[in-house]
Amino acid sequence: MSERTGPGNGESGGGGVQGAHDNTEGDRPFIDAVFDALADWRRREVCLFFRETDVSTATVDELAMLLAGCEPSGLGEPEGRTPDEFATELAETHLPRLDAAGVIDYDDRSDTVRYWGQPTVEKWLEHVTEVDSINS
Repeated sequence: MSERTGPGNGESGGGGVQGAHDNTEGDRPFIDAVFDALADWRRREVCLFFRETDVSTATVDELAMLLAGCEPSGLGEPEGRTPDEFATELAETHLPRLDAAGVIDYDDRSDTVRYWGQPTVEKWLEHVTEVDSINS
């Protein structure tokens, strides 16, 4: 029901998942794609890294080191994973998903991630950060 089709659904946009961009609103990801992108703590941390540091590019290895250093406990996932394990997760799952949502550009050949800034994502990241600070 929330999938948009037809003109203005991003078909003429620069790749990604069909319907992931709304060209009528300056190429912003649809809200469903944003929520999906932010549903996992690893993807949120990647976005927060770019937002909080004003860095626009990073390597998969740099992001994996970040995740290894801020891995939360109590999520029902194995704890104490290595940066190499996080790099694999990022490359195989999380970065392609953020790329498909139009949040980042991920080049798997160079293992480089570029973040252009995304107002919709950043707004929801602010909200998640506020909720997390209240709950901790």
